[in-house]
Amino acid sequence: MKKVFYAPKKRTSFLKLFLAAVCIALICTAFFANSFRYIMSNKVRNEISECMNESARKIISHAAKNESENIPIDELSSYMGAYTRYYVMFEDLPDFMMRDAELYQVNSDLDPDFPDNFSMSAIVDKNGDIIASSRSKLTSIFLFGKGDEDNGWYACDPQKLDLPEVRQLYADYSALIDSVNNGHYRFVQFVINSAYVDKTTHSFIPHDAEMILNTYVDDDYSKELVVTEQVGTKHVSITLNDDRYELVTFHTERDVYPRTMLGFMYGTAWNEFDSNVSKVSEFQKGTSRRTGGWSGDYESMKMELLMPVYVNGEECSLNMYYNFVAKGTIVEKFYWLGVIAFGVLAVLLALLWAWQKNVRNKARYAFEDYQRDLTDHLAHDIKTPLMAISGYAENVLNGKLNETEQTEYLNAILDNVSFTDSLISRTLYLNHMEENHSAEKSVIQLNELTEEILSKYTLLLHEKKIVYSVSGNAEIRADKTAMETVIENIISNAVKYTPEDGSLKIVIDKKHMTITNTAVGKVDTKDLMRPFVRGDHARSNVSGNGLGLAIAHRAAAANGFKLSVSSSDMEFITELRF
Repeated sequence: MKKVFYAPKKRTSFLKLFLAAVCIALICTAFFANSFRYIMSNKVRNEISECMNESARKIISHAAKNESENIPIDELSSYMGAYTRYYVMFEDLPDFMMRDAELYQVNSDLDPDFPDNFSMSAIVDKNGDIIASSRSKLTSIFLFGKGDEDNGWYACDPQKLDLPEVRQLYADYSALIDSVNNGHYRFVQFVINSAYVDKTTHSFIPHDAEMILNTYVDDDYSKELVVTEQVGTKHVSITLNDDRYELVTFHTERDVYPRTMLGFMYGTAWNEFDSNVSKVSEFQKGTSRRTGGWSGDYESMKMELLMPVYVNGEECSLNMYYNFVAKGTIVEKFYWLGVIAFGVLAVLLALLWAWQKNVRNKARYAFEDYQRDLTDHLAHDIKTPLMAISGYAENVLNGKLNETEQTEYLNAILDNVSFTDSLISRTLYLNHMEENHSAEKSVIQLNELTEEILSKYTLLLHEKKIVYSVSGNAEIRADKTAMETVIENIISNAVKYTPEDGSLKIVIDKKHMTITNTAVGKVDTKDLMRPFVRGDHARSNVSGNGLGLAIAHRAAAANGFKLSVSSSDMEFITELRF
């Protein structure tokens, strides 16, 4: 008959489990990154849209106070430059990221570190001409008296004031703001002591002023605290001979006129405005409709808005164009922080899953190995009695034996059958022992149980002239049947392997039960509690099937106890800890 060999199933290592889990974690991270990008895009778009609508509302409100009112165009342009800006500010950012608040405000003239981020607006008349815009310009508020009709926004616009002194003023401004790059948000204040003022057009040229370069050194918006540091200054001195302008000296004290607020460069940087002003001409002119649109995701987003506006009674159109690039800003940092945090968490979960799965696999593999070893050993050990039964049966069938020999052979057959039956029964008991977890536990007096079991071996102990003793006691809670099995096998093993004229001592305390018996030599105890392991030559002269200690070990473990064995040249020690 042809033998069939069954190869064991391929086993999965921890590394393979972890790599498979990491692949799933990376796929989940990629899905999260894409979903988070969509969420971030919506958040950024909503925030920009809110700022755009608020800016448009303020500009339209300022321009259309009264349709018949004469609004100075320079004042309107100054106002547009001051309010055409937007912020990307997440209120739920962690504190350490809130300290990067200079990255929130998006207006290229105020954010020199992020020139790709800008906002611009222009008011276009019906002829398609730009009459007011957010182009960057020096702006200040002049107050000539309470309720004075000349109060309001004034601008120093180099596009309208084509003078060498004004061009030099802007060049000095650029050189000053570029002189420091310490990673902080920087801006220039203008302290205007005196200026040439044209009240009809709301334009001015500084006469005596100071440019003061500031940086934010602490900008934790969550605490509404802004601390600035002055890092540079530049004196401004311009002399102008032009009858259209009146030289006015300003005060900074409250309720002292004329006075001025601090001046700032407000609006969209010139290069950004000039390169994108063609966008304005693409909008429909003089429309009464409101249109808007956006494109791109959070990494690069463009938003456009067109709304009707009345300037000095004439219907015009307000055109707004916002551009946002996330690279280097707090938005990008927040996005990658979320993705990396999710990825790390996913990998950690993958590691935890792989470790747990590997532990379960090891337990399953160990049980499979145990079952296979048990079956192999059983098949091996059962061959001997079967061969003996077969040989004795053949001799009986030959008919050449006398009655006495036949009786001896038949008794030998019965003995081997009994041995085989015991071997199979004990193997089945051992095999199914772990499945019995529902047994009820009861209080057991260990001394009484030990004396009861030991009494079964009294005759054999006397025959081998073994001196034995039992001392101490302990009260334990356990499955009585399992404990009987443990102690029965321990004592049986000790009596079986104790030589004649030896000794057997059992000591019980609250935490241990120790059985010490005489040995004829040191025994290798490494695998002694594995099924069918009978030990070395020191125990080989005694019949047995090698299941006693294995059964005792598993029955003890089923109750939460631990069984261990040790050996010396003179003694064999079995210890049960509970």
